[in-house]
Amino acid sequence: MNFSFPHNAHSAHKPYKPYKAHKPNRPHSPHHLLLLLSIFQFFNLSILLSSCEKAEQPYSNILVRLTLSATNLIPQLNSSLNNPGEFCTITAHNNTYVFHSPGLREDYVHELTELERKSNFVLGLSGLIVGTPIMAEQLTTQANVVCFDIACANCYEEASITRNLTLRESQRAECPRCGRRYDLNTQGIVIDGPTGRSLFRYRATFYPSSNTLTISN
Repeated sequence: MNFSFPHNAHSAHKPYKPYKAHKPNRPHSPHHLLLLLSIFQFFNLSILLSSCEKAEQPYSNILVRLTLSATNLIPQLNSSLNNPGEFCTITAHNNTYVFHSPGLREDYVHELTELERKSNFVLGLSGLIVGTPIMAEQLTTQANVVCFDIACANCYEEASITRNLTLRESQRAECPRCGRRYDLNTQGIVIDGPTGRSLFRYRATFYPSSNTLTISN
């Protein structure tokens, strides 16, 4: 007697496949880890350099060069160098230095000597603001003489316009163009008006024993 069964593809015998054990992931070699660490450090360094480029530098690289002697004979400047909270402006007009202080009615005009004319002085963009802040800066115990450019830093950077600030008795300087007000007691930061950078600042050193003031980059 013959028996026949219907053909079923699923019931066909499947070829035997040998079992392969799962291989665990091998730990990274020391060279591989060193490469990953180098890439990570390079990435962090790139971010740091980028942030440093965007941060404001404490002193401007705009050319400035000035040395004044006998500062005690100039009322506006003498008061600004020796009294916290006092500031004055220094501008040049027709071979003269003009010193202005909001606390005094008249300006002091100094005729340049032949030696001063040959000194190749540079007053920044268009003049300077010099004085002594009420508050000492960080990491210092006393307030030192500071110097800012009299031109509005934001108008200059945004529109290449040199617009002189108006000095006020409240240790503030105002821009008549953009409306910003700067605080001279706190590194010349913007305290009113549109946001923006602080004033251009220069290095200033006052020698009381010789009544000499030097301003440079």
